[in-house]
Amino acid sequence: MMREIRHIPLFLLFPVFVFYAGGGFQDASQTLETQVTLSVLAEPSRIPLNRTAALTVRIAWEGDLDLIEIGDADEPILTNLQIVGSSSANRVTGTSAGKQAIKEIGYILRGQNLGMAYVEPIALTYTDKRSGKSHSLMTQRIGVEVVSAVPEPGERRFVWMWVLLPVAVLGGFAGFVLTKRRKRMETDSADSVRSIIEESYLCDLKETVDLTCGDRLQAFDDLSKLFRRYITDKFGIPAMEATTSELIRQLRTEGLDESLSVRCESFLTRSDVIKFSGQEATQAELEEAYTTVETVLESHLAEAREAQRKADEAASRKKKWKGLRKRSSG
Repeated sequence: MMREIRHIPLFLLFPVFVFYAGGGFQDASQTLETQVTLSVLAEPSRIPLNRTAALTVRIAWEGDLDLIEIGDADEPILTNLQIVGSSSANRVTGTSAGKQAIKEIGYILRGQNLGMAYVEPIALTYTDKRSGKSHSLMTQRIGVEVVSAVPEPGERRFVWMWVLLPVAVLGGFAGFVLTKRRKRMETDSADSVRSIIEESYLCDLKETVDLTCGDRLQAFDDLSKLFRRYITDKFGIPAMEATTSELIRQLRTEGLDESLSVRCESFLTRSDVIKFSGQEATQAELEEAYTTVETVLESHLAEAREAQRKADEAASRKKKWKGLRKRSSG
């Protein structure tokens, strides 16, 4: 009988080997353990005294959520920090190696005093359901710096408003004063310029044009140039290049007396003829032209002085009126 058993073919024993081998592999698979990762992150690392930081405790492993049983998690031990809020979340994500389960616990922290603050090491205990074994993990100590409080958005606008408001008021008042002063100076300057122009040209007339010189052609030319320069400065037109008719039209527009306008036209026309023809002017023509230019200057000078006098009287009345109103209101 024993001899017969020894001669049993080996292929009949193959299922037995497979059975025992399969049982052995199954036992080995049951001893495989899941790798668990514990991480802690505090953001930001510097927080003002009136702001908060987010502390995130993250536990992750490959596989489904029910592979790991996590023990009760105590709140982290804090130094110079306090918890003002918390949250938790579970999720499963897909990776190239398979599924990854993630459990996150979040805390909102606020600093208590200026200086360094710390999150003490966090310990975690979990049980691997496949192997039935329990394990512990621990993180390192994390430091957070608590700095001075920053202005709130409303407070910053309020502070800047109180800073800028006096500046704006002073700037507006200074601008008003400067504008009034500039206008007054421009008015005074315009009145003074009107009188200075005629006075200066009258002086130039007496110094430049010599009625007793023998060269009446040159005297006529000097007189014409002086008169055209005056028209340019007085009315702001290019009188040096303008024709005689254009100058006379401008003088009449500015209110020059008709008889004086006729005399100016005669003087300028005769000056052009003498200049371009080379004819000799008579002494009477030179004296008449001189008198015409002098009369125009003196006429405009009288008008400027009269305007200045009226302006001074108006300013004086206005000043007196302000003084009376001030005394009556007081």
